Amino acid sequence: MRSIPCLGLLFASLAFALDVDSLPVWDPSILERNALENAPDATSPVATMNAPEAEDSSRAEIETHGYKTMLVTVGDGGTQVDQELRLSIQGHLADSVYIDALLSDVDRKAGDQTTATLQEVDQIYFRVESPYAMLHLGDLTWTDNSMGLTSFSRSTLGAMATLRYHGSEVSGAWGTDEVTRYSRSFSGVQGQREGYHLDESGGFISVVPNSERVWLNGVELVRNRDYEVNYAGGLLDFKNGIIPGSDDDVRVEYDAYLDNDIYTMYAARGSLRFENVFFDVSGFHLENDVDRMRKSTLDSADYERLKNDRGGELKDSLDQDLHRPKMSERLGARLRLQAEHRFYADVELGLNRMDSNTVSKHVGGPSGRAFRWLVTTDSTQNMNAFPVALSVHGNYVQEGFAISEFGGTERDWDAYALRNEWDLDSALLKGDLRYDELALRIRLGKDWFGTAKWGYRRGDDERWNSSRSEFMLVHRGLDATSEFTAAYVSSTQEVDQKRYQGTFSSEFLRGFFRPFGSGDVRYSVRDSLGYKTERGYAKTAVGATLNDDLWNVKEAVGTLTVRKHDISGRADGRAEYSRDEDWRDSVNLVTWTQSAEANFRKFNLSHLLQYSHAVTDSLGASDSWVGDLTTNFGGDDMGVQGSVAYRFGMTSEQTYTAIYKAVAKGTGDVRYDSLTGSFIEGVDNGDFVYEGMGRNDSVGAVLSSNATFEASLEWNPGVSLGISQGLLRDITLSASYHSEAEDTTGKKIYFPPAYPAALRRVTAGTVSWEASLAWEHPSGISASYNPSASYEKKMSSIGYFQDMFDHKLSAGFNINDNHYVGVDNTFEKVHLGALQKLDWNIWEITGRYTWKFPAGFSLMPRVRYREGSGEDDMEERFGAHLWEEELRVGFEKEGVVDAHVSFASIQMDTHDGVIPYQMMSGFGDGITYRLEAMASVEVNNFLSLSLRYVLRFGDAEENVFQKLATEAKAYF
Repeated sequence: MRSIPCLGLLFASLAFALDVDSLPVWDPSILERNALENAPDATSPVATMNAPEAEDSSRAEIETHGYKTMLVTVGDGGTQVDQELRLSIQGHLADSVYIDALLSDVDRKAGDQTTATLQEVDQIYFRVESPYAMLHLGDLTWTDNSMGLTSFSRSTLGAMATLRYHGSEVSGAWGTDEVTRYSRSFSGVQGQREGYHLDESGGFISVVPNSERVWLNGVELVRNRDYEVNYAGGLLDFKNGIIPGSDDDVRVEYDAYLDNDIYTMYAARGSLRFENVFFDVSGFHLENDVDRMRKSTLDSADYERLKNDRGGELKDSLDQDLHRPKMSERLGARLRLQAEHRFYADVELGLNRMDSNTVSKHVGGPSGRAFRWLVTTDSTQNMNAFPVALSVHGNYVQEGFAISEFGGTERDWDAYALRNEWDLDSALLKGDLRYDELALRIRLGKDWFGTAKWGYRRGDDERWNSSRSEFMLVHRGLDATSEFTAAYVSSTQEVDQKRYQGTFSSEFLRGFFRPFGSGDVRYSVRDSLGYKTERGYAKTAVGATLNDDLWNVKEAVGTLTVRKHDISGRADGRAEYSRDEDWRDSVNLVTWTQSAEANFRKFNLSHLLQYSHAVTDSLGASDSWVGDLTTNFGGDDMGVQGSVAYRFGMTSEQTYTAIYKAVAKGTGDVRYDSLTGSFIEGVDNGDFVYEGMGRNDSVGAVLSSNATFEASLEWNPGVSLGISQGLLRDITLSASYHSEAEDTTGKKIYFPPAYPAALRRVTAGTVSWEASLAWEHPSGISASYNPSASYEKKMSSIGYFQDMFDHKLSAGFNINDNHYVGVDNTFEKVHLGALQKLDWNIWEITGRYTWKFPAGFSLMPRVRYREGSGEDDMEERFGAHLWEEELRVGFEKEGVVDAHVSFASIQMDTHDGVIPYQMMSGFGDGITYRLEAMASVEVNNFLSLSLRYVLRFGDAEENVFQKLATEAKAYF
């Protein structure tokens, strides 16, 4: 590994080598954002620790919260041990000294999580802070946004310390991790609001939580307000009415866990704060830890290959790409000066050094410097002191600085901005980068301002360049804002291009009726080797918002038109041209968007609907819709309550499915039935446990259309009609309906299938409904009838399709407080098409009696009869019946003990064929004796213990089956 000079010496040597006279002068951004851009991120550990408690404490006030669980399950196939520890310590350790510590140990390291276990990650940290110092040990996130040219954020395991004095501070951090930084840019898809993959190939990735940054058309979005990221899998969902279209550019930067790619990080920053002077320095060193990699994945043969690397393709012993250990090093210094609260200067220097293979002496990496400057005579927005302000802004970036890596708060070379404002392709920028800008701002009157701006970008050899002239008129009032801009852009980069552009925007900020509108009109001429092309571009949006204290409605219509026209030139290159007769439509897009919010005492609603109609030369006409509706109404005091939810659109997200984790044989409660190709939950001797819902990552990432609709309603006639006597007082009616569908064949779904037969026309989906009629008399008599149906088609290679319909009748009688008798009667019909086609019917009746004794004891005998019959696709019949007798003795002391012992005898007789596992509740042919003992004890407010023992034996069992599960849980 190469030796690395001290960051301070490197900064000093390069800074003094700078020829100040060679700097271009100028850059005109208005200054107010500098304070925000310099502030540490609010979510970083340092930011959250810069606000000590106002109240001093003369004694320790420490609060400890958390729990420790230990679950041991012993079965015939082995032992399964699961443990979890979560411990949080917070409070004042001494006067003005605050402590915060977290320990989370769940046997799951970062990067191994699934969607179902996203929050179950081992984590530990200890932090103590005072007004003058802070120390953080363990898991941390280092975030540094103090520079305009460079920003750096990384989640790591290590140590961080800060010293503060009179508004100035010095911070440093060291850490090690297995994290890699990625970035991706892509265009939106009409009708797609959710399910954008962060991984370019659409694969499963584990994203470091809160490491992402998302930009839409160059504007950074706010996490959890404008978007959400599914960190376990790497999926981006937009929110807050944001629906990217085909003309929108999305850029995402994020960290992802990558096993065995071990890095070591050193980082530091310092700041001095005086009344008129701000000075900041920061830097970091990030490098692969080769010594640790050699102990894990890097063998001696691959290490020799790395040492002899001279660039180009590099393969390991398995003929796979060999990862080169890398190093990145950045250093920055920034000086800001202000006077009279309006004169302002901002100067910054950045240094960069990289190595693409730290092992080889024959391979290096880029290195270079960058400079940025801003000088303005008035940094305030309203220019109250003087009506004229002049600003100079610019930067010079050497090619070796790698400006696209670790981009800072001043994103002057952002790919979207270069393309949208300067007609430059960032991928074609070669050599050093130079940017100069002049701006003149004038206060024209109350709330009216004018700006004249000129900027110039170029490379060292002038092989590419672009100039932009802009005039802007702005009105900023309390009731409305408006902005009008005229711009001219002339660029050279492979082709010569001239652009004339005008934009406007206006919005009313107050009142019940608030109209708004915006427009962007461009005319461009491209000249490529004497052949010219004209291009017209027009994008508009108009609409209005109706605002009330409890509700609002917004309507907007947007249009996008892009037209091209070829101008044919003479072969000898002379300036004689003839225009073709017609312009051709490249894109013609119309978008209508409607949104509404309502929040009343008994009714709330959230609604979003967008329709787009696009016509392109290559694809012709296409329509797309996206919608989201959620509403709740009613309440218990009204006797009526319900909800409706409906959403549809496009997504690249795979179908969610149940995730089952394999455990030691016999220690789980889920079993796989090979006859039906499904998992059966709630069994004694399972080989799996349920972990939650997760993405079906065996299915490729394809754009699909999906839709979901669900509704529920509950009605109590006695309450709603004010009836206090009779049948209507005692009954409650309820119903629910759920339907969802997904199609990956290119067909668009606007509403999910309303009936089961329609499921066969989509790739996957479900239709289910349930109804209930319940009657409960004050005398203690109760009865209910519950019909339900479920129809499901799964995206599976075996073509899984299941229909299930059942009726359930229940009746009960509370004789008194100590005696209850009840009967349940169920009819179920199942049709399953999976590994084979099966049809069966089940009838089950259960009777139970509960007798409560004094001192918390109870006795509950129960009998059950179950009968089933069916046939397969070969018309071979199968059938069986089951008779169960159970006696259960229980003991309960509220808040202290809950225990029971039950013994059951189950006789199952098979009539014909092979029985599906769930048809007879998992019992085999013959007699099974089942003993279950369970006890849960709350020892005190801080400790609970539980035990569950299951014993099964009899001629229906292959052998005696036993399972013992014990759990201890301590609360802190």
